[in-house]
Amino acid sequence: MCKLYYSFCAFLCFLVSGVQVFGLSREDSLSRYEKLDSSDLIVASFSYKVGEQPLGQVATLKIPDGYRLLDGQQSRVLVEQLWGNNENTNTIGVLIPDRTSPMDKDLTGIIISFEPTGYLSEEGAQRINYNRLMRNMKEEIQEDNALRNRRSIGTIKTIDWAFPPYFNKFNHSLHLAKIFKFESKGSSSLINYEIRLLGRNGALCFTAIGKSTDLQKLRNQLVSISYLAQFTPGNRYTDYLPGSDFTSNWGQESSFFAPVLFSKEKLMLGLKSTLILTLILLVMTKFVFIMHVFHQRKQSRKDIKINFDVRIDEQLN
Repeated sequence: MCKLYYSFCAFLCFLVSGVQVFGLSREDSLSRYEKLDSSDLIVASFSYKVGEQPLGQVATLKIPDGYRLLDGQQSRVLVEQLWGNNENTNTIGVLIPDRTSPMDKDLTGIIISFEPTGYLSEEGAQRINYNRLMRNMKEEIQEDNALRNRRSIGTIKTIDWAFPPYFNKFNHSLHLAKIFKFESKGSSSLINYEIRLLGRNGALCFTAIGKSTDLQKLRNQLVSISYLAQFTPGNRYTDYLPGSDFTSNWGQESSFFAPVLFSKEKLMLGLKSTLILTLILLVMTKFVFIMHVFHQRKQSRKDIKINFDVRIDEQLN
């Protein structure tokens, strides 16, 4: 009987201690979970893809060894909400190196987007005026800096080309590398390297950001990855249909072309517009003159009436 009693007590002690240990373990895991901030929780929810994957509806990419891909929806959360970049509905993926977190300080992630700018011919690509393009970007720095101030991100001091941009006609790609210097002291310059693969309806863009000392490394990475991308049938550069497909003004907006000559039709249109404007001005002038004369006559009649009333009053008195 005593043995049974002691055995029962030992079992109760074991059960209580087990419950306590389980409770402490559960409480400890919950406390660790609660210590995670919102960005950690979002990153923990990401799911990655490997192998050959579609890039939206326009291309496919064979994920290179050492990388994993976030799809378009998760990529926008990472790039816009966690990294603090401007909103871009054209983002379709981000390549993240293996064994790294998207929030690592020295991460070299590659942002993939498709810009539906239309077809850009080889001639148009080779005539792009990159000096004008850079001047336009410098003018936009103030607006970007205002947004960066609101997000407590370092403001940009200067921007320039890291090397002269160029067009590779063998795979129809544009190479553009911008170097940024920031206002804050001690901050190193950053490189924004972009390769734009031209297609039938726009450009498939691969963009990487790193330190200025990593320029050659970024270039090698982007070049090797860009060769693993393929436009789907119907979206390739060679699928362009002259006369029916939308052509790009991306190069035209950033370069100086020969001035447009006045054609006969444009000259007649200009003369008609001038004639119509002149007639409108004449009608308005005549209307103002008539109203002015009418107002003067009305005022004269009012004065006569007042004088007449005054004279009647004087006679009565």
